[in-house]
Amino acid sequence: MSIRGPGTPINGNGFPPRGQSRMRRPSDAPSMRGPGPTDAYGMPASPGAQNGDYGRPTPKQLNQNNTIVPNKSIMLEEDDEGEGFTEPDPNRESKRSAGSGVTSEADKKLIEDYQNQVRELREKLDSMEDAMRKKEDEMNSALDQERSRSATTNQEKQEWNDLRLNLENKLAEAQNLNDSMKQELQRVREDHDIEIQRLRDDVAAAHESARSTGPVASDSDLQRENDELRQELREQQQVTEEVRKEAQEFLLEMRQLSQQSGSTHERHAELEQTIERLEREVHEWKNRYAGAKTQLRHMRASSAGPGIEHDAAKHVREKGFMDDRGLVKDVHVTKFQIAIDELLQKARTEDPEKVIDAMKQVVVSVRRITKDIEVPQNNDEDFAQQQAKIRSKVSSTANNLITASKNFAHSAGMSPVSLLDTAASHLAAAIVELLGLVKIRTTPAEELDDDDGTVTPADSSGLFSPVATEHPSTTQGGLPPPPPFQGLGGMRGSIDSSAYSPLGSPRQSAEPYSGRPMSKASAVPIGLGHSNANNQANGQGSHQLDPRAAEDLKLYLEDQNALLSTDIQQLVNTIRGDAEMRQITGEIGSINAVVSNIISETQAYGLGEMAAPLANCRARLLEAADQGQDMANIGMDTNSHEWRMWVQTLPPIAFGLAREAKELAQQADDMARPGRPDDFS
Repeated sequence: MSIRGPGTPINGNGFPPRGQSRMRRPSDAPSMRGPGPTDAYGMPASPGAQNGDYGRPTPKQLNQNNTIVPNKSIMLEEDDEGEGFTEPDPNRESKRSAGSGVTSEADKKLIEDYQNQVRELREKLDSMEDAMRKKEDEMNSALDQERSRSATTNQEKQEWNDLRLNLENKLAEAQNLNDSMKQELQRVREDHDIEIQRLRDDVAAAHESARSTGPVASDSDLQRENDELRQELREQQQVTEEVRKEAQEFLLEMRQLSQQSGSTHERHAELEQTIERLEREVHEWKNRYAGAKTQLRHMRASSAGPGIEHDAAKHVREKGFMDDRGLVKDVHVTKFQIAIDELLQKARTEDPEKVIDAMKQVVVSVRRITKDIEVPQNNDEDFAQQQAKIRSKVSSTANNLITASKNFAHSAGMSPVSLLDTAASHLAAAIVELLGLVKIRTTPAEELDDDDGTVTPADSSGLFSPVATEHPSTTQGGLPPPPPFQGLGGMRGSIDSSAYSPLGSPRQSAEPYSGRPMSKASAVPIGLGHSNANNQANGQGSHQLDPRAAEDLKLYLEDQNALLSTDIQQLVNTIRGDAEMRQITGEIGSINAVVSNIISETQAYGLGEMAAPLANCRARLLEAADQGQDMANIGMDTNSHEWRMWVQTLPPIAFGLAREAKELAQQADDMARPGRPDDFS
């Protein structure tokens, strides 16, 4: 119970007393505060008290503000002219104290409950963040292990290649020495035979002279001459025996070198299989990393430095990039970020040629994003114009990145890496601008697994594999293999409908625009972006291609040449290993398939005459295969001289195929040079 001070005098300071109208009136606002700001963990503020609930314990709620401010506006200021010091009502004071006590106890209980709930939620959030960091550490360690294993394998491969070259050089030296020794032995034998014949002639002449002259010559002279001749004969026989021993030693050394070379080739084949398996594992881990990173919703790129502790997905949503009705999958954005990171990392390695492979991965990632936005949209002309403008910017920046990557690789790293960084930065800025327009949508978990097999090439040997790989059908579980990377050509005038495809092949990119079926023989679409492709496919056009079409053909031929070189090397290894006709036939069939693709693609572009030498080499290879099959059908032994002579004819024909294929790609490159730069749109 508060004690008030003395009242105001009736005529204090000459002012009249205050009337009843000056009394402080109770405030209409509730005694509890309104909803506070949004919690940092996304919890809404506590709702205000309902009318008529003052002094009562309320039901437990998750998000209530636990601060209660007493309302001081109900205090009254008594007038000096009133009743004076009126005795307070004891019943009223007791009710007020009782209500205040109940309310205070309920508020304390609510505060404790809320504090416990907040503490539990914070502990759960900390545990989830720790688990997330552990998963990221595990993924990073796995990637580091794979990189170290790949580096070790490459080093071992280089060592074995050096050892093989050394042994082959030694074998060639031994063969040359053996040939020279054989020639020397043959010359000694001929000299020996000549000397023996001369001695016999001398002996015969001596006998004839003795008979004709009678006992004129003394026996001592004849005996001396005979002894000299016998001594010379023994010396010649000794020299012949020494030469024979040396020849046997050289033959034994050659046999040992041949055995060592065979074991080296077997070890080399095992290392190639190991490298192939590791490349598949690296590709699988990359896909897993992209999927895991997408599921964690960390959309910020990792090139800027170490991991960011904040919720990146929240920032992306706040900036307006995420939308449930967005067009681009977030997993495609993640793969684009990973491709850019790998490109910048490869540019700072010791092998500048790897930049081309990383650049192709960036191109594939860009095509994934642009393919997502190729869906029918509403008739919004402003949106279409903005999208066309940004896509044109993406095309130009992508072409700049391709040019910078090629210049960096062809200059063996002499070109400044900052140019490549700038081109990548401009492309990333254009992609971000495009994403801000079309928005990003969350990819469901079931679509993440489906996405890995549909947009990534199954056989990546044409893109980044330096060693032999198996046929694409063995790695894709029976699915039809996608066509290899075929460059950046498309439809220059169709900005609103880009000709991107998941793999960059004009065989797929032009089909949605033409509405007509593609030819299975040539695998080239009828509605391709270059104007003279149709006439050339039918033999009605000129043999001068548009530079964009020539660039497409050149990239396709380069990819097929990589496969052809791999198959030819496999054929040579099979021949050295004394394989059966069945294995040789399989390798020849693989080479024939690749060469057939090259010839059919070249003919589809109206350049059949350029592929004529390659077709002739293929005919020679098939004719040789038929000859070997006939020899195998009659049961000829693989160790026979005829079989070995036939086998030795296969590598020159195969190398001729590789030479003609490279010449064809060079001609396509010459046709692509005088034109414009690559058109990415």
